[in-house]
Amino acid sequence: MNYKDFLKDFNINILMNEIKNLKEQLNNYKNKNEQLIKELNEIKKEKDKLNIELIKANAIISCLNPNNQGNSNNINNLNEIIKMKDKKINELMMQLQNSLGNNKKLVDPDDLLIAHFISMDGYINCPINCLKTDTFAVVEEKLYQKYERYREKNNTFLAKGRVVLRFKKIFENGIKDGDKIQLVNYE
Repeated sequence: MNYKDFLKDFNINILMNEIKNLKEQLNNYKNKNEQLIKELNEIKKEKDKLNIELIKANAIISCLNPNNQGNSNNINNLNEIIKMKDKKINELMMQLQNSLGNNKKLVDPDDLLIAHFISMDGYINCPINCLKTDTFAVVEEKLYQKYERYREKNNTFLAKGRVVLRFKKIFENGIKDGDKIQLVNYE
């Protein structure tokens, strides 16, 4: 190996080491930056809390102030509290809208109902919450989770004197809120 090749290899090694050091420094700065951003967010939250407390304290002080100007200050402070509460409500509304955008379902209260199960032996007398769009098999499973011993039996269910079909929806079986469903076991 001649002297020029040696210098070339030596310079490449120096440059590679320097690049490696610079990458490490960059990663350290990125980590510190992320940490500082977290700390800044925490400080902002704490500042908001302290501002609310300050406004509340000023409102209390204004109430204790015997002159009439205290009342106008009190009203202003209360208006500030209302503005902050409105801001918080708007933030929560945005969070709710974002969570709804993530395919989370809300249930229509009109779809909720209670199916009341009763067994022939009198052991079961149990209401089960369900949706009228649930299949009866889903509701039956909820019952078996509470009364495991009935799972291994050949059960038939009657609602309004008619046999309930397991794989039809609750409303398709004609079951309404509060209807009694009788568990009949032929064993």
